[in-house]
Amino acid sequence: MQLLQDGLVAMLAAIGLASIMWMVVKAVLYAPLERRRQGTVALIPAQGDGEGLEGQIRIMERLRKEQALVGTVLLVDCGLTEEGLRLARLLARDRRWVAVCAREEIGGYLQ
Repeated sequence: MQLLQDGLVAMLAAIGLASIMWMVVKAVLYAPLERRRQGTVALIPAQGDGEGLEGQIRIMERLRKEQALVGTVLLVDCGLTEEGLRLARLLARDRRWVAVCAREEIGGYLQ
């Protein structure tokens, strides 16, 4: 019985130590990500009716929330139809960090 109790105490101590170590590592590694995100711009070329734009924005949103890798997302108009342009503008309106621009305007967002 003593052996079982010692094993249980050792297991709980190892789990507690691992949890504390993970908190320290997470604080050290993920704290500076907020600063990195501010200057990061992702360019997504949008064409046609905007097929797949919502999925790409969701992926960028997940990367933004979980790993803080994406700052601004530019939906670049590379031949969008009226319907595609309307979809892109709706996606940009719902999210402050998404913008729609023409190819010629990309330089203004990268400065």
